[in-house]
Amino acid sequence: MTSNTIFVVICVAAAATFLTRYPSMALSRYIKVSPRVERGFHYVPIGVFAALVAPAIFYHPTVGGEIEWVYYVAVAVSSLTAWFAKSPLWAMISGVLIIALLRLI
Repeated sequence: MTSNTIFVVICVAAAATFLTRYPSMALSRYIKVSPRVERGFHYVPIGVFAALVAPAIFYHPTVGGEIEWVYYVAVAVSSLTAWFAKSPLWAMISGVLIIALLRLI
């Protein structure tokens, strides 16, 4: 692919992303949602995060056919951190730190 073709593909992808998201953001100030729907919107980020993380937990690649126990330790620590801290940010940070520290061992 030439650099011009790549540039055109990036511009088309950006335009498609913008055009599919902007109208809902622009109209959202005129549409009143119920408190129940608004409360449901608060669960969307954690749902998306779970959908991204779950495959990595259960279907991560193995090294030489061996299961990497580091992932399971990080999941346990991250889950406990999320339970007690009630913060997805601290859960993610603890999971990444555990994986990094255990790989140094």
